[in-house]
Amino acid sequence: MDPYQVRDGKLRVTRDLRQDFDLTFDEACARLIGDPSPDLLIDLTPISYISSTYVGMIAAAFFQARQQGKKLSVRARPPIIRILQNAGFANFIQLESVPPGA
Repeated sequence: MDPYQVRDGKLRVTRDLRQDFDLTFDEACARLIGDPSPDLLIDLTPISYISSTYVGMIAAAFFQARQQGKKLSVRARPPIIRILQNAGFANFIQLESVPPGA
């Protein structure tokens, strides 16, 4: 099963983002940005770990989406949201925290 499912303006990530670089994640972000929806979402709810490489890739996706006039937001559990907040994402990306067990 593809760990990066893109459909209807949403990229759902179903495995932890641990590798140094995963070209398929970058490709999934490109497919997401290419979606006709003006509101895009990266759903990290199922994951419990994200490396700094992927934090940077999400930031790059945000700026690419913005260049196309689209809005990108991220949904995740509180520990991942804290990592993204510490990276400064709260200043430019809408972050949606999902309670544990939801």
